Amino acid sequence: MDFWEQCLAKLTSIMKPQDFERWIKTLVCINWDEKNHTLILGHRTLQAIETIETHFDTTITTVASSIANHVVTVTYHQTEGQIEPLQGQLGLVPQINPETSITEQASACGLRAQQTFENFVAGSSNQLAYVAAQSVGDNPGKNYNPLFIYGGVGLGKTHLMHAVGNQMLKNNPDVRILCVGTQTFINDFTTAVRENNYAPFDHKYQNLDALFIDDIQYLGGKRQIQQKLFEIFEKLVPHGKQIIFTSDTYARSLKDMDERLISRFTSGLSVEVEPPELETRVAILQKKSLAQHFDLPDDVAYFIARHLKSNVRELEGALNCVIAYTRFSNEEKLTLEKAREALQGMLVASTAQLTVERIQGVVAEYFKVSLAEMYSKTRVKKIAIPRQIAMYLCKELTQSSLAEIGERFGKRDHTTVLHGVKKITDARTKDKDLNYQIHVLEQMLKN
Repeated sequence: MDFWEQCLAKLTSIMKPQDFERWIKTLVCINWDEKNHTLILGHRTLQAIETIETHFDTTITTVASSIANHVVTVTYHQTEGQIEPLQGQLGLVPQINPETSITEQASACGLRAQQTFENFVAGSSNQLAYVAAQSVGDNPGKNYNPLFIYGGVGLGKTHLMHAVGNQMLKNNPDVRILCVGTQTFINDFTTAVRENNYAPFDHKYQNLDALFIDDIQYLGGKRQIQQKLFEIFEKLVPHGKQIIFTSDTYARSLKDMDERLISRFTSGLSVEVEPPELETRVAILQKKSLAQHFDLPDDVAYFIARHLKSNVRELEGALNCVIAYTRFSNEEKLTLEKAREALQGMLVASTAQLTVERIQGVVAEYFKVSLAEMYSKTRVKKIAIPRQIAMYLCKELTQSSLAEIGERFGKRDHTTVLHGVKKITDARTKDKDLNYQIHVLEQMLKN
């Protein structure tokens, strides 16, 4: 029995039969990545996906996480080749009926109506991206075009992109927006090539006021499709049509990408979304719990936030687990002890994969220094900085004490480790290049 079949077996036992038959059974498993704990589910209509995300995502995520014994990130994609006939050959952006609701309009444009600025939690880690996205939502095609949002997995890049689209629809219901993932863009172009008919593709991607493409890094190495995107860019941006891209890395770091395209990516504004700091993680948990009408005690919120630091989806998964645990066990109130019990497997799994030795190895390879140099007493800058960065990451990403970390760095005293951690913490706020290097290392270690 594969992973999704195990999930279905559990879901059918805890859900209402009519809900399971109508919504869950119609989902297909596109991919289960056991290593990164990501589950991609598909449905042929965006309307159904929106309903499932709104009403059943918590249950699906909780069940998947319990079976995997780790916080599972669940995402939903529209399955290819099954677009409604009336929407045309490539799922052309439909004409909006004036009486259509904002939710239906958003869904028709590929937007998730629930992802708005109102339910996005802003903090120092995402403030610039948040403000820039708001500006674009109110003044599309004028301020920052294109807007290039980059950062690690599950940090809110896609949420901000959808929020811009929803804000544009709110301001002007007649605006023509298309929001797609890069894979959809690739599939549409492949269809055009196979059928030797580019007219539907050009109409879909050029007859717009705004085009949003998620995870643009997946275009790497696909030169013909990159050329087509370049042509679309030249059709839209010079005429005041807004474009937004999201990526897992800065535009200049994209691999196998045409230099002309990179130049276009960086011609507007590039903003980074970083992992949220403690206070923002707590605020996210509190806002998400409020949306689910659940009373989350402050001590539990801080407990989860201190132990799960990598991304927002991980926090949501943990929150869903404690909510489900509380409701399924008929507990009147969630206590810190009950939260520990509910999250025991996830907390162990989140730290088990990362050891001091693994961090040392990744950092040494990244900076091209040897492990022997990492352990040595030398204070040469090209060795000392990587060593301090490794100490900092060990403190942030493992449960090891300062004394334990020092022991593994050539039997150094815990005060030496503390000094190194503080130095990198301070430098990271001032040195953009250093901050980016650490961010890359964090993503390498967590993924």
